[in-house]
Amino acid sequence: MTIYTGKTEEAAIAAGLAALNSRRDQVVTKVVATPRKGFLGLGRREAMVDVVLKTVVEDTTAPAPAKSPAPKSVAPAKAQVAPKPATPAPAPTAEPTVTPQERRKRREAAVNAVQDYLATIVEQLGIDATIDAEAGGHRQVRLVFTTDKEGLLIGKHGRTINALQSLGQLFLNHHGAAHVELELDVANYRERRAATLTRLAESTAREVVATGKPIYLDPMPSFERKQIHAVLAKNRYVTTYSAGKEPHRAVVIEPA
Repeated sequence: MTIYTGKTEEAAIAAGLAALNSRRDQVVTKVVATPRKGFLGLGRREAMVDVVLKTVVEDTTAPAPAKSPAPKSVAPAKAQVAPKPATPAPAPTAEPTVTPQERRKRREAAVNAVQDYLATIVEQLGIDATIDAEAGGHRQVRLVFTTDKEGLLIGKHGRTINALQSLGQLFLNHHGAAHVELELDVANYRERRAATLTRLAESTAREVVATGKPIYLDPMPSFERKQIHAVLAKNRYVTTYSAGKEPHRAVVIEPA
């Protein structure tokens, strides 16, 4: 297999044609991987195409010429030999166990790296900010920003800080800390947002009960949808569920 890459599938095929000094009708192409733009450098991938000359494919697939059967010869009878007992396959080698100390070091390294990663993005946004890591749960990391441009860092309806949080979580997932849950905060925004979501859930539930009709809330990230579900979990007059596809997935509140 000969793989050629390019920003698009056609670009990868063109690279293969140039390398083989051939025309399009002289080769067989197979797309191995489609291109992917990614997001801020994460998950980016070029198109990968296998380009092979048709003559090579034909030679390797041509049937072998038939051979005339060899004359049969009668071999003298041989004494039967008992088969040897099968040798047992060696037991698989156990993977080395990661100690709690090593796991803690990896976690600390990933948290330090994600702080540098987020600081770079925030600086590129033109925001002067510092980041402090606060103690969280066993699998939680909370990073708090301090800046004079709090509104710019939060963004409309928290879109900027939520996007940064998603990027940070992806970074941890790709650096051996997928079990760690990341939360970003600035100016106590998360607490204020939680109070807003609680009021929204309760007022919408009252409206659903009064009208008898379901209501779709605005799309939210998964951790905010969980807050809505949690607030109304014990409300026996309404039920909640999420509908739609990311990033437009939203909570639906309807009569029970």
